[in-house]
Amino acid sequence: MTDKRITSAVTTRRNFLSLAAVVAPASILTFCSPTPTRGAPPPTTEPRTPAPVSTGTAASTTRARVASYGPNGTHWPAHTRWIGDRSVRTVDVACDWTQIQRAIAAVNAAQADSGVHIRIKPGTLSGRGSSSGSPAVLEKVGPTNATRNILVSPRDGWGTVTIDGPARLRDVTGVTFARIDGDDILLTNCSRTAWAQSKMAKGLRMAASYESEVRECGAYEIVMSDAKADISDPLGYAAGRGSTIIDCIWEGCYSAPVFRPDGATDHVDTLQMYGTGWYRGLTIRDTTFFGSLNCALQIGGARDDDPNTGTPFLTIDHSIITSQATAIRARYPVPDGAQTPTMDQAINGVGEPGQLFATDSYLFGSLYRSEWGQVTNTRVSSSGALERNTTTGDGWIYDPAMSRWAAAEFDRLTPTPTDAYLAAIWK
Repeated sequence: MTDKRITSAVTTRRNFLSLAAVVAPASILTFCSPTPTRGAPPPTTEPRTPAPVSTGTAASTTRARVASYGPNGTHWPAHTRWIGDRSVRTVDVACDWTQIQRAIAAVNAAQADSGVHIRIKPGTLSGRGSSSGSPAVLEKVGPTNATRNILVSPRDGWGTVTIDGPARLRDVTGVTFARIDGDDILLTNCSRTAWAQSKMAKGLRMAASYESEVRECGAYEIVMSDAKADISDPLGYAAGRGSTIIDCIWEGCYSAPVFRPDGATDHVDTLQMYGTGWYRGLTIRDTTFFGSLNCALQIGGARDDDPNTGTPFLTIDHSIITSQATAIRARYPVPDGAQTPTMDQAINGVGEPGQLFATDSYLFGSLYRSEWGQVTNTRVSSSGALERNTTTGDGWIYDPAMSRWAAAEFDRLTPTPTDAYLAAIWK
């Protein structure tokens, strides 16, 4: 299979067929390991078990993040009052997009800063499609000058409100949607908007379009727990022509691999950064991404005319990133009707030289030839990273034992987010 080498071109995806014309998208635990002699395998250390979850109290306004490799119930946007905060004003609405839109529109910036929680009664919300041409279920709503987000979540807890098909939100600002399970969500021009503590059947994508700038869009404990055979990338980070997406985050998230169906030719990535616009400033923290056919992270490449050149392009912080070959060995056998991967690649693309960063992470599989900035306490299973992926700082820790890790090692580090597990942490 040929590597994808994205610099300024758009990679076409089924989910983004119409984006070429409109969007064209694209606290920390330490391992306490000895500093190795550069180029020599260090002693293998047992992975640290994630710290216990902090339960907080029902009346708390914040919840301290506990470092983990995936969801543990503590990852939450700092600009949003905690879902258990009893001091905020609550507004109950029917399970209907129109009612939700009206409730958000009725909140001004001062009210949002004081705390507003819109609670949705049990039911199912209809999706209207998640391509750039799909009608938005919510559009042009939210306080643009507030410092705190409005919270929108089910009144009766996780599992009582779902979205039954792909859905697109456009120009929604300053709103956090939490514990609303979906199919496939596209957030278009949704600055300072977040989706938290929810399962997605197919994925979630962030995009900047219509010559807009998107900042501080967030995904917190977004879980795609089931492997599948498909031709679409589940997660996306994209900018259309003349648009910018920057300073966004995936935190406490988890994605199972996507396998390519027999007979298909698509390159499938777990998360892809791309577009004819300018995309960068993505942080992946406390997250586990199991690789899809091509890789777990397709990071594309910076454009020469990017006005934000010289700022962080990608930061991997306390996360696990694997190839699909590792995913098969660790947790996800090849499903019926799917191809077995011929590559063992964790990260593809070049990003911006010197503006890629990694801290306290595990990378299983090869990395496309790239130049990294600061790399600290990060283990790699591929010795090729020592030569093909130059760094500053401590540099990579090559750990050949990682290539032999199986289910037991991964289970200790990153629990499978079953519904029972999620119900226990999202309450």
